[in-house]
This record gives sequence, C-alpha cells and structure tokens, in this order.
Amino acid sequence: MARTQDGSELLTGPGAGGLLRSAVSNSGGVLQSWQLDHVDHRPGRSTKALYRTMVTWPELDGPEAAAREELFGASAHIGEREKDLYVADQTLMMTDGDINVRVWRYPHDPWLPMLPQVCYPDVVGRTLGGLGVRLGPDPSVPIAIDVVSYRPGRRAVLRASQGEHAVYLKVMQPHRSAEIVDRHQRLLAAGVPVPEVIAHHEGLVVLRELPGRPLARAVVDEGRESCTAQDLVALLDRMPASMYSLPLRPPWTDSVEFYAGIVSSSVPSLAPRLDALVRSIREGLAALEQRMDMRPHDVVHGDFYEAQVFVAEGRVVGLLDIDTVGPGRRADDLACLLAHLSVLADYGNVGRIDREMQQRVEQAIEDWHQAFADRVDPTELGLRCAGVVLSLATGPHRQQEPAWEAATEAIVRVAEQWVEHARAAESRRHHASAPLPPAPGSAASASSGRSAPVPSAGDSPSTLEYTGATATAGEDTPTQDRPVPTLPA
Repeated sequence: MARTQDGSELLTGPGAGGLLRSAVSNSGGVLQSWQLDHVDHRPGRSTKALYRTMVTWPELDGPEAAAREELFGASAHIGEREKDLYVADQTLMMTDGDINVRVWRYPHDPWLPMLPQVCYPDVVGRTLGGLGVRLGPDPSVPIAIDVVSYRPGRRAVLRASQGEHAVYLKVMQPHRSAEIVDRHQRLLAAGVPVPEVIAHHEGLVVLRELPGRPLARAVVDEGRESCTAQDLVALLDRMPASMYSLPLRPPWTDSVEFYAGIVSSSVPSLAPRLDALVRSIREGLAALEQRMDMRPHDVVHGDFYEAQVFVAEGRVVGLLDIDTVGPGRRADDLACLLAHLSVLADYGNVGRIDREMQQRVEQAIEDWHQAFADRVDPTELGLRCAGVVLSLATGPHRQQEPAWEAATEAIVRVAEQWVEHARAAESRRHHASAPLPPAPGSAASASSGRSAPVPSAGDSPSTLEYTGATATAGEDTPTQDRPVPTLPA
C-alpha cells in the first residue's frame, strides 16, 4: 500500500481501487467500477472516505445478473488508535505495518452499530416496534426509508415514513445517545422548539418530525419574508442558562489554522492567501480583546445555519441538531448563519442558483446583518463570519463537487470579503458618521459588481452529504465536518 502521512493519497487516489476490489472479493462480489463520493481528511492523522461502486454478486444473483450500486466506506489510520470501534466483524482490515485501512460495505459501519437496524424497510419496522414506536395506523402499509445524511464513522440521519406518518432516525456512536436525549428534553422544557424524542436506544434516537420547512428552502423562495432577524435572535435567547454548564463550544475562528491547512493541502496555490486570511483573523480578534470582553457569556447553538431552522408563515417554528449546544458567544451563532448565506448567495455568480433566488438571499442577508450588528459588535461579527466561511472551504473537495478547485477558491474569496468588511466596520467605529459597510453577499454588496471565477454549474451535493452538526462537545480536535450550503430541492 502507498505510504502517506495520513492515508489521504491512498484513499483518494487510484490505489483505492485495489482496496475496494479486495473488500468486494472478500464478500463474494466482483467490483465493476468505483467513484470517490466523499472524503473526511484529518491532515497528519487519519482519513475516511465513501465510495459509490457497481458490483456484481454471481453467487447471490447469478452469473448474468446486472451490477448493483453499493456504498463502501474506508478508514485509514497511521499511528492513531481507532477510537470507539463497536462492530468490526463485517469489515476487512488491511495493513502494511505502517498504515492500517479498514473497509466496510454500507450499512455495516463499525462505529455505528445501529445503522443496519434502521436501513432496511423490513428491518426498521421491527426495530421501531421493539422501541414501542408505531408509525401509521395500518401496519400493512410498507415503510419507506430515505437517507438524509451519512458521515462514515460519525453519524447518519434517516427518514422512515409509512403513508403520511414519518419519524427521523438519528444514528450515532452509542456512547453519545444518552447525552443527546438529555439535551433535547432540557431544551423542550425551556420552550425551545426542538424535535420531541419519541424513543431511544444506545446509538439511536427517534425524533418527531418538525412542522414547517427548512429556512434553507424558505430563504431562496421568500427572502427576508421567510422570518425576521428578531425571531432568529429570540430563538437563540431561549436557550436555558442551565446549559451553560455543558462543555464550551469553541468558535470556528479557534480552528482557522486547521481549516486553512486542509484547504491548502487540496489546493496548494491558495496557501499564500490562506496564510494572509488566518493572520488577518487572528490579528483582528487580538485587537478586539484589547477593547472588549471576549469571554463566552451566552448559551449558543454551536452550528446555527439555515438548514437547522424551520419556519412557517414568516415565523421560526423549529430548531434541529442541538448536539453542540453549550457556552459560547452570540456573535458565533449569528455569524454562522450569515456566513452560510453569503456562500449560498455567491452561488448566483456562477449560475448554481438563478438571479431571482440570489436577490432574495442577498436581501435577507442585508436585513438580518443590520439587526445582528445591532446585537453584537460588527467587527467581531465580520471576523467570525470569515472563520466560518473558511471552514466551509473544505467542502467542495470533501464532497467531490464538479470543478471543486474553482469552487474552493470562490469560498476563500468570500471569507476574504468578510475580513475586509470587519476592517471597514472597525474603521467606522472611529468615524461614527460613516455608514455600516454592506455585508458580503448582501444586496448592497452585490450592486458593486463583484466578479468571480466560474466553476461549472454542477448538480446539488449528494444526498449522502452531511448537513447537520459539526464538532461535538468533548471532541479534542476540530473536524472537517462542515456542511457547504446545499441547493434548494
């Protein structure tokens, strides 16, 4: 096997075909073709990858049967012990003495033992029945399973429906489920509209479906009318003070060097700009510490962006993915939303959303940014936005988007614009009569005639792209688990 510091070249290069061929053959199949779908890279430590394959199974289906599409996961480690490995009997382990590679066929993820129990329509009914959950009134109606998201080794979200009735199945590493259930119950008791926990088991939480629709869809259809900035802030302010005792939620800006390292490893030509970007964010935050208290005074969501918020009739009615709730700064939550929206708005410059959608998103950014800047320091807001956008720049390569290099550069450019915005906001503080500069991605910013490199307009990211929470409380290192804004369905 090829020796790399973290296995990334092996799992993303042509050598991955040999690994997959061995794993498929070991299971009695014949690999016909494969394609890298997703990569989660921790530079210098480990790499996980997901592949879409076409496989024939002569013994199961007969020698003339057509190939089936199968998903395979792989994890490469060098010098790092595999943590929280639960079920390894349906995986293939390969090693050359230095690098260890584990390969599995979906859904037999060795870190997610409950995943096979909820992936098949004929099995999920028994699993839910064992937990006392009944979907529809007629048990003879088939259960449909939709994969909302899957991150190898980390988590999966599936939707199980029977007629008009549906629940969401959140699969995670077993040691985390009790903590997630407790957070849901505490937030519901405080009046935060998170999904109700219907049932749970080690590694599985069954959640009731939220009303309304995701703000991610509403904002491209309705713009500023989808909800008010005041409603978004009020939602965050409902987080109970009792959750301040949870582990600290570090801001995205704490990990800018980590994210810059991932991006520069995939696009080396961006390294000088990334170095300058990181330096500007660090220097800007250091200057803020000289004039204001930067300690974490609030209870924050920790990954607050448009896919996590549900709205109906212009009001916020639901909030998802509360795994990262804990002490932090309100500017981080507000910046997370603005950062995601600014990347979504930038899609309009390359034809990935139409001009009318882009204008509606830009108008929402303009309105909400003005209100957010009244609540938190506008300089801090801009710098925190830059840090979140930089974390999103890891997404195009990880999700194997078409023209991912150009897409990565475009996101880095948006981060640079937020730094410039922060500088302008700080300058305005010394010249109070000057207007607040327009936020990147806002309607006012768009009118200045921005230009952008043009990546090809690809399809929306894979349905297996993770669109939920990122680094969780208790993890000692940041992750690459950042959801790039998805295109509306």
